Amino acid sequence: MYLVFFLFSAVFHPFHVSVMDAEYNPQNQSLQVSHRLFLDDLEDALTDYHGIEYIDTVEPKDPQQLDSLIAEYLKNKVFFVVNGADKSFEYIGSEVEGDARWCYYQVNKVSALKEVEITNVALMDVFDDQQNIVHLKANGKIKSYKLDKGDKVKTFTF
Repeated sequence: MYLVFFLFSAVFHPFHVSVMDAEYNPQNQSLQVSHRLFLDDLEDALTDYHGIEYIDTVEPKDPQQLDSLIAEYLKNKVFFVVNGADKSFEYIGSEVEGDARWCYYQVNKVSALKEVEITNVALMDVFDDQQNIVHLKANGKIKSYKLDKGDKVKTFTF
């Protein structure tokens, strides 16, 4: 009985959550982001969004193609307004760690960080209970917030 429960919980996690860690780097004037997404959730989102039947997010045949699909998806689901100005981000790449894929990107040309508005609706188009945790480190302070379908945007001030 315990083995069945363990196998079931190992394959299907009971909640839908992503974690975004963002840190302002004043030396290179950028907001550097690491975004952790569960592999199966990411696969569901990418197949739905791109209208493809299957994609392997664990060991893709073409890692560059996978990163291209992830970048396009995230650029349509994650948005930044820095000091009142809309900012796009540069997608850098991704890697697998355990049951998740870390996606890396950065917002460039941020000379100072006084205020940042983050919208993160990644995976909310697939899962009604999706929660996206945001951790932001800047100017010696760390702030965190939980985004969900009812609260998709958070403004952090420093």
